[in-house]
Amino acid sequence: MKIRICLLAGIFFLLYGQAAQAQEFGKIRALQQRAAFVTNQKNDFVARVLTSYKIPYERNSQGAVVRINIEKTWFDITAIDIVPVLQESADKRQHVTAHELYFYTAGGILNLVSELIIR
Repeated sequence: MKIRICLLAGIFFLLYGQAAQAQEFGKIRALQQRAAFVTNQKNDFVARVLTSYKIPYERNSQGAVVRINIEKTWFDITAIDIVPVLQESADKRQHVTAHELYFYTAGGILNLVSELIIR
């Protein structure tokens, strides 16, 4: 009787452990897909902003802007920050009215303000 109980308990824990691992894998996969979507959305937004200002740029194979041309000089981009500009309405709600883009380069930080909204 003890052997049967131990055997059933072992099978239960083995099956439950695999189900828990599969569930965690599903969560990780969903997070990875969301991160990829957000990254693509950010990359496309930066490209749209640069295009709207007619600033030449280069993208890498993942779609990230890696170089921009300002006043006939190419700058290699090490990082880009996008900061929403908020405005408070009469009902005290805040709305995004623009975005500030900060392009980090070896020569310094380039700042650009755009009224385009990330979609």
